[in-house]
Amino acid sequence: MLRCAGPAWAQRPTEQVLYLKNGWILRGQLLTAPTADPLRLQTADRNEFVFRQAEVDSLRQRYQPVESGLHAAYKSRGFGHYTELGALAGRNTSSSVNTSAFSFQTVNGYKFNQWLYTGLGVGADLYATQSIVPVFASVRGDFTRRGTILPFYFLDVGYGFNITGRDNTLTQPVTYEGGSLWALGVGMKVLFNNNTGFLLSVGYRTQRTTLLREATPPEPVTFERIAIRAGFAF
Repeated sequence: MLRCAGPAWAQRPTEQVLYLKNGWILRGQLLTAPTADPLRLQTADRNEFVFRQAEVDSLRQRYQPVESGLHAAYKSRGFGHYTELGALAGRNTSSSVNTSAFSFQTVNGYKFNQWLYTGLGVGADLYATQSIVPVFASVRGDFTRRGTILPFYFLDVGYGFNITGRDNTLTQPVTYEGGSLWALGVGMKVLFNNNTGFLLSVGYRTQRTTLLREATPPEPVTFERIAIRAGFAF
């Protein structure tokens, strides 16, 4: 006689496990009622098997709750990736150019726990008169691990390589050099699939550069901006 173990058949099974009296164990989906004779079962590789009820020892089922919506899961440890882009807005600068800049960056690293993620980042900051390639270390952490909206902090420290070409159109040609950078801010990550999420962040960012002209002292320039970015992470 067939013995069924587990919840009632009215529920939705995800897999049936068929135990035969000869020691075989087969997993798949039943193509007949559990009390039918013979009993037909189709395995995951689409093979079909037919057994008489006298050959069957027991039948078990595995059930999974039917869920709707997104499947978000918090990742407390492991590799992490961030890609963000947006604007460096504000009017604080030591030069006469105060326009906003476009900013892009990507960070790859390792998450040790909820509060500590460390990684290395690279990007591009395009100011009106200078173009910077920042290379930096990033420290991040989540203020909570519950729910699908996770507030986080970030701290970036590094160096911005100045890729602005030499300007020979001026009376005194100018060469541009890079300098140190740092950024500090907060944001939120909206989970939408496992640990993948959409990012929004705001922070304060400082980038130092230097203008070099012949026969004049170096001219330091400091860009101080409010960084507003959006992106994704996993």
